[in-house]
Amino acid sequence: MQQSKLISISTQKLKFIPYTEEVVETYHKWMQDPEILYLTGSEPLSLEEEYKNQESWLNDPLKHTFIIKNDAMMIGDVNLFFHQYLDDDEAEINVMIGNKNARRQGFAEEAIKMMMSFGLQQYKKTKYIAKIKDSNEGSIKLFQKVGYKEIKKLPQFEEIHLQMIIDAPLIEYIKY
Repeated sequence: MQQSKLISISTQKLKFIPYTEEVVETYHKWMQDPEILYLTGSEPLSLEEEYKNQESWLNDPLKHTFIIKNDAMMIGDVNLFFHQYLDDDEAEINVMIGNKNARRQGFAEEAIKMMMSFGLQQYKKTKYIAKIKDSNEGSIKLFQKVGYKEIKKLPQFEEIHLQMIIDAPLIEYIKY
């Protein structure tokens, strides 16, 4: 396992903690919500399967997941995926605010910026792709607000792909 998977990152509003077995039960509760399952393109898992999934993700060099916390409360997760079909400087990013009481408070926007900064510093990634259900207008608007531009529509998968390329002026914009 990469040492970077066990670090925590903090700002004034948020803290990223590693996706460890201590957080699986709360995460599992979120992933029982049909809306969250649909929007994340996930299948429902048993708690036992969720624990196995957590261990797999923690050890997978092509994935980096953080749990997002606000004060002492878990509110969601944020991920980078390093798919083999992507360029060396590119990663897929996604964010989920699983705690519905924490939505629409700017946490997802800050989490995206924090994760892009982390991806730039830890992995030297300068291109980010967000794959979003085309019916998820809130998430599409969120990524566009951060600066992502639409690059592809995949109606057969009900998906839209947005991309952001980090250049020198944007590095300061996302730095934490």
